[in-house]
Amino acid sequence: MRTLVIGGSGFLGSALTQELSCLGTHYRNEQPYAPIEFDFWKDDPASLIDRYQPAVVVCAAAVEYYDHDIPRESFTAAAERLVTACRDRRFIYVSSDAVFDGTMGQYPETARPTPVSEYGHRLAVFEKLVRSNCEEYCIVRPSYLYGFARGELDHRLARTRDKVQAGETVEYFTDMFKSPIVVTEAAAAISALIEESVTGIVHCGGPRTSVYEFHCEALAGLGFSTDTIVPTRIPDGMDVPRDSSLKTTRLLQTTGIRPTTVREALKQNLSE
Repeated sequence: MRTLVIGGSGFLGSALTQELSCLGTHYRNEQPYAPIEFDFWKDDPASLIDRYQPAVVVCAAAVEYYDHDIPRESFTAAAERLVTACRDRRFIYVSSDAVFDGTMGQYPETARPTPVSEYGHRLAVFEKLVRSNCEEYCIVRPSYLYGFARGELDHRLARTRDKVQAGETVEYFTDMFKSPIVVTEAAAAISALIEESVTGIVHCGGPRTSVYEFHCEALAGLGFSTDTIVPTRIPDGMDVPRDSSLKTTRLLQTTGIRPTTVREALKQNLSE
């Protein structure tokens, strides 16, 4: 199946284009795989679809991370243009656990989105457009993607690694929970969802893990000491999602993928 990845030069997008060996759009001057220049905000997606005639379109671009100069209405209009152009083919939208407010944890696919951040609101808007306009769609919600893509460690772990290497203390919450999944397994999961023609919503993550435990396990997997990683708790009054972990039973049922532990995933990355 000819597959077009919107956001093919991004962290997940580049891993996915490598997994699929497919077309990928990009916004920067990088040259991964078979890049096609496309501006989500300005270009007409219908002409892109007409030109390349993909059977499957995957939107993995981080367009929901917003510029304050671009209002939500402009984002909605651009997202609607893309969804409308793809309504007659299979459409995969990569969303996030940020559609949830973090008050419950272990969210199933049937849970109603309750976004609290602007990022989460834009994700929820895009999801609603996909559900309303596309007959054959799959919404994939990863949680805390990490690992190596294009040979570089993700920004979150790279920051921790650099501070640990410098001997600096870094604090992480023991009472904030996610469902981390390494980017290569997330890409493999999306590939499998495409291959199996899975529809609906699929949560894509690993076991519920505290942010503190995640960073300790990750740095250990990378071969670093975790002595300067210090546990702390969310301060009173700080308004952050405390537990946006996901139930991922459907991921295993539909793809057979059981996510690798954080420590082992990064050990494997280093040995490859």
